[in-house]
Amino acid sequence: MAAQKVISDTYAPVTGAAARPLKACERDGSVRPGLDAADVLLLMGFLWRVGPGGEGLARARRIMELAVDGFRP
Repeated sequence: MAAQKVISDTYAPVTGAAARPLKACERDGSVRPGLDAADVLLLMGFLWRVGPGGEGLARARRIMELAVDGFRP
């Protein structure tokens, strides 16, 4: 319950902070327009759960590939 309160209390400031560099990158053309900071943070959330070392790195690459390429055959 306490952890959820911390998450709820910090969600808006964190997404707001993440939106600033996304907007800057959008302006300079390094990312596509219209990215949502909350979506990007949710996608990145898996990185905090991936274990260390080679196995964790391999898993992170597989998950990023899945996120980028989707479920295409």
